[in-house]
Amino acid sequence: VGRSAISDITKTYFYNEIMYKLTRTLLLPIMVVILPSINGNLNEDTRVPKNQLSLSDILEYNTILFPLTTVSKAELVGEECHARLQELRRGILQRELWALKVLDASGKQPPAFMLGDNMWLGSAELCKAAQSGLNLDISRYVTHKMNMSLLTDKTPFDVDYRVIYAAHNSSYQADVVYGQARQLLHIGLCMPSECNSQQLMELVPAYFASEIFLSGDLHVIKPRVLKVKAMEFKAGDFYKMIAFKLVVVFVTYTVFMTLCAYYLRTRRLPSTNVQVKPSSLEAFVLCYDFQLNCSKILAPPDSASNTFAFLNGGRIESALIATFFHTFIMLKAIVSNPMQLFTYVSSMGNMEVAMDVFLLISGFLQTYSYLRNRSQLETIRRFNFSRSVLEIVSLTFHRFLRLAPLYYFMLCVTYLTMKYNDSTTVFNLSGFVTENCEHYWWRNVLFIHNLYNHKEMCLAWTWFVSLEMQFTITLTVLLVIYAKHPKYAKISLLLLMISSLVYQTIVGLQVNFQISLETTFTYFTQFYAHPLVRIFPYLFGALTCWLYLEYNAQLQSFKLLTNFYCQLIHLVFMICMRPAPLGRGYSVWVETFVFVLQRCLYTMSGCWSIIAAANNQLAWHGRFLSAKIFQKAIHVSYALSLLNSLVIICLFTAGSKLVFVEPIRMFVLYIGLIIILYILSFPLTVLFEMPYRNISSLLTKRGSAKRVKSS
Repeated sequence: VGRSAISDITKTYFYNEIMYKLTRTLLLPIMVVILPSINGNLNEDTRVPKNQLSLSDILEYNTILFPLTTVSKAELVGEECHARLQELRRGILQRELWALKVLDASGKQPPAFMLGDNMWLGSAELCKAAQSGLNLDISRYVTHKMNMSLLTDKTPFDVDYRVIYAAHNSSYQADVVYGQARQLLHIGLCMPSECNSQQLMELVPAYFASEIFLSGDLHVIKPRVLKVKAMEFKAGDFYKMIAFKLVVVFVTYTVFMTLCAYYLRTRRLPSTNVQVKPSSLEAFVLCYDFQLNCSKILAPPDSASNTFAFLNGGRIESALIATFFHTFIMLKAIVSNPMQLFTYVSSMGNMEVAMDVFLLISGFLQTYSYLRNRSQLETIRRFNFSRSVLEIVSLTFHRFLRLAPLYYFMLCVTYLTMKYNDSTTVFNLSGFVTENCEHYWWRNVLFIHNLYNHKEMCLAWTWFVSLEMQFTITLTVLLVIYAKHPKYAKISLLLLMISSLVYQTIVGLQVNFQISLETTFTYFTQFYAHPLVRIFPYLFGALTCWLYLEYNAQLQSFKLLTNFYCQLIHLVFMICMRPAPLGRGYSVWVETFVFVLQRCLYTMSGCWSIIAAANNQLAWHGRFLSAKIFQKAIHVSYALSLLNSLVIICLFTAGSKLVFVEPIRMFVLYIGLIIILYILSFPLTVLFEMPYRNISSLLTKRGSAKRVKSS
């Protein structure tokens, strides 16, 4: 029996071996023929049905956070960070709610990249909720469809919201130059706290260089990581800043002087009808009297006795127009539809000439305050050269005293506010605005920052302050020369005005000028903030004042000063506020000529409108600009102009939400912005501007008294 069993096993073994060899011999040629055809058919149809893709494949090509877990290596980001990323990866693949919240809080590429949407932000609020839970006050007795674990599930480790700033030069995105011109991706990531910013600076570029990103880089973005920002405010570093210490000193000094003025005023309350003249020190301290300064701002305006009350309305209009344009320009860096925003701004008005009204009024008023005092002119005419130089220095100092204190205070406050805002917002606008201040703040202090490239300006919207200081000095020199040698002053003024027009023409031809808003921003330094461009309306305003004071009687007989022609000239002024409809699409020569002509017509028609309104023509416009609201608001116009861009940036960059620009919504927001600006400008004016106006007036009165005594 044993031998028979062994024999059967042996036969079975040999039988199986023979069948295996026979099968392999017969099937091998068949497989060689069939497999290439099958492989060819698979290659012909490269589209893989979606239901055959794994979840990890889908996430790697549709998110940013998940592929970071794929390219992560311990030697790249460290053991702890790598371990947390892999734990997060497993949680996402297992669809755990805490992991899905972290994934959902991280940004991904939105639509409309080709129209300039660089905001891939996600949600900082959801990232915080992933760690601490969703604290929603909901009823236990209302039926909800959601998984209630959505409210309670928390990450097993700490997470932080980070923002990656990456530059790109994709030719597939419209790159219209206006506002913040740099093309910068804002990528929000909810990351484990163990992954610090330096590790992300290594991890994110590795992802951008990986096949995962490059194979799906349809727009050839090729991002270059510039910075990783953690959303945290470091109070210790903030309080060590020199700007913070200066603000503390200035505020302490102002509060102390205000309290001293209050004490002095209450002590000097008259118990009898005898008025005691204050001493020099008491008069100086009383310049800081809060109640007195408030009463000056809120006092009922006397428009009837003020021939040029309508000019206050013109200056307020200029400030409101500037605020309007600043609102739309600053928004460019934080909106999801920047190209639509550019279209709105381009069609709303002529930004190049909006500030000319402010400048021609300033030139007019400075000349008026100087030339109307005939006795002062006679005194200056008798001065020798050294006394004339001292007079120029004295007049310049008074202007400096009115401009500098509030300006310097706002420089420090704006810098500090932007620094704080930059550390708490997802947007890079605040950092972009202040990054030059650390190197070029001294240009602002010396009132020369508009002479440099606008890309190097600290707080670029304050260019007008430097410009006004420069023009004040220039016009003061001309007025002193006029008091001594009128002919030379007139020749110098005309030469400066002609030089302004020649400069604009030459530069326009050099840069191939084209009438567009983009040209204004591209050549902001040459065409917008340059003194030789802006001095034309300032000096023309001075010339208009001289004509009014010297030849107003003769001007009244002019046919052009009749109501019909005044209305016609004012219509030209209003038309020039719009973008030039003619000249577009022509040669550089034609467009440059139209540009210079438009600025000339705007300035000249505006100055003629001033003379017409002063002679009771254009009564409707004069009454409107002389309204009480403008007469009271004029006191805070300087603070409002310094404050507007700061409030715009802080208001619209708070949090992590994008702004979608739409005309009606922006109009409502603009009205609210003006109200906020007025409320904030009032205390700034009372505390940091009015005292120095009072000091300037006090010094002027004492100087005039000394001149009377000496004469």
